Amino acid sequence: MVVILGCSPVVAANPDCSPFPDVTFQVFSTFIKDNFGSQISLATVLTMLFSLTNNPDLLNLHARQQHPKCDGELSQKNSGWIKALARALENKLKETTNSLFRPEETMSQLNDDQVTSSIGLKLDGLAKNLNLHPYNKKGKFVGKLKPISDENIEPILIICPISMECMTGTCQPRAILKKTRDRDTPHVMLIKESKIYDDVPVLTGHCPGCQTSYHADHECAQNSDETWMKLYLNNAKYLKVGQNIWVYRVFSGAVLNVTYHFHASISAFAEFWNASFWSTQKTHSHKVSRRQLWHAFVEESV
Repeated sequence: MVVILGCSPVVAANPDCSPFPDVTFQVFSTFIKDNFGSQISLATVLTMLFSLTNNPDLLNLHARQQHPKCDGELSQKNSGWIKALARALENKLKETTNSLFRPEETMSQLNDDQVTSSIGLKLDGLAKNLNLHPYNKKGKFVGKLKPISDENIEPILIICPISMECMTGTCQPRAILKKTRDRDTPHVMLIKESKIYDDVPVLTGHCPGCQTSYHADHECAQNSDETWMKLYLNNAKYLKVGQNIWVYRVFSGAVLNVTYHFHASISAFAEFWNASFWSTQKTHSHKVSRRQLWHAFVEESV
């Protein structure tokens, strides 16, 4: 059972974390404009930002080399640690690496080592701009960098229909309107991969022409005899597995695969998941029950 979700992103409830860098957007954007090319994309900027926030141990090692203590140690502004991160960034960006350089820096005239060194210095400056440096401006050690929490920048997730237009032949391509009133909107627990999201709104849509209602996992359409037919969607992103719990299809697929490939019982998987993931997260939701996992197994299998 240990290897079941070995490749899934694990959320660890480590109380010894630092908040996400709290710098003003003006300070951040000014640094980007002053140190990188004007054509740098948002994707490249975010890649650098999250590369720094997800490597605090490397930044600790890099910063230590900038502040020698023992005999024979030299201050290394551009240490091997930050250059290794710069090289990995180059490999990630490939041909867009040139957007890290301003026109006057003439990247084409630099050799490979000079390009890596230049990017390393830029990453060092960006880390300090974000206060991801264990020393203050006077060179005094203020504390080792801790893992950076992403809690303040978690996305807002909303469960809603996947169709953007009515699929009924007589109504195509009529737009789907939101049916759920704000005061009646249910807020549920959502499991996406190994992460629990609390208070996720669930929205329903409807077609004003044929009155077909659209949900995240099914549609309700009226037959010619005025009876209603519920159609579950094979391409649904989320499945409802309990009164107040929805799961991402990767999770329900894991339940199915565990049962078939490991011959594990639903109860065993429930205990494993709750002990490994539910117990390590800050959530006010209850543990996942055997009944809910069985519901996920049935829906995913059919």
